[in-house]
Amino acid sequence: MEYRDFQTAAKTSERKSSVSKNALIGMLTIGTALGFVVGLMFASPLGWSNESGPVLYDQSLVTQLFDEASPAVVEIHISRSFGRIRLPGFGTGSGFLIDTEGHIVTNHHVVDTATDITVQLSDGREMDAVKLGTSPADDLAIIKIDPDEIRGIEPLALADSSKVRPGQLAVAIGSPFRQFNSMGVGVVSGTGRGLSSVLQRPIPDMIQTDAPLNPGNSGGPLLNAGGEVIGVNSSVRTRDIGNQIGEFRIGFAVPSNTVISLLPQLKTSAEVKRPWIGIAGQPVSKEMTETLGFPKGVYVSRVSRPSPAARAGLDPFLSFPGDEKGDIITAIDGKTIGSIDDMVSYLNSKSPGDEVKLSVYRDSQNVELWLTLDPWPDT
Repeated sequence: MEYRDFQTAAKTSERKSSVSKNALIGMLTIGTALGFVVGLMFASPLGWSNESGPVLYDQSLVTQLFDEASPAVVEIHISRSFGRIRLPGFGTGSGFLIDTEGHIVTNHHVVDTATDITVQLSDGREMDAVKLGTSPADDLAIIKIDPDEIRGIEPLALADSSKVRPGQLAVAIGSPFRQFNSMGVGVVSGTGRGLSSVLQRPIPDMIQTDAPLNPGNSGGPLLNAGGEVIGVNSSVRTRDIGNQIGEFRIGFAVPSNTVISLLPQLKTSAEVKRPWIGIAGQPVSKEMTETLGFPKGVYVSRVSRPSPAARAGLDPFLSFPGDEKGDIITAIDGKTIGSIDDMVSYLNSKSPGDEVKLSVYRDSQNVELWLTLDPWPDT
């Protein structure tokens, strides 16, 4: 399985990495994306309709959606400085306007190392932008341009991503390979996916799509049939197709509800700090439950030191034939936990410095541990 950054994939910088089932999280770098458009999924020679059934692709709807949404989508150019040397055109990405005040949502990895940021509007005008807040743990960032430059442009609305369902229309607009204002059409392939950010922290509830994405789409919007943003295109998984030409790709977008929840912080020129416990873990398997009688939860495979987990006295799970012992986290503040993504989703409602109560299964006993959350480490 291969993960590739939208920015670096165009330069054929590839990194192969396998994801261990025993790791807390997998690799992430954000992405290229996905190959197959909706028409390829249907048997009709023309691809988009079926005479014996309902219309499978509404051309007028998609065309109208593009005409109305594309003016709010921008191309982002970044420059980087190394000492006294400034390198223009170091990378590109996409973004989209969310209000009339000039705020633009994009990915953290698009603007992370930028010294200067330039934005190109759909009418070809270019202007400088400033970076405001970022959330490396969620691969999100806000940049801002002069609101006087966008008068008459309707910003994109953020949808409630909890209502997104597989099979719904998914439209991506961005600048793949610097082809400005390009559109890809697909469907929502899945929801509730978890991938890792640059900080090696899971981003929960990501939206999986087969809408075709390519280098330069990163940070652009994933839209529903109503033209609302359901996600920010962010990452991709790829797999070689063996003897066949090409590769299979699956694209992912950060859900719009994550954007909504972070907007107040992202607009304040600050870096969002997500909370950290300091463990690696794995879900308790069905086999462990049936064979060993363990409850549903996450068994602790590693405890970082120093960390909140170490201070609270959490013990890593050790398994030897006939001697399995260690801690299994079954709940946080009374909320049942079945996976690392469950833990991250709940902890996203907390802040560093908050205190939480862990329900822990230890030596066939249920115990409670209190710990104070630290900020997630930068590396």
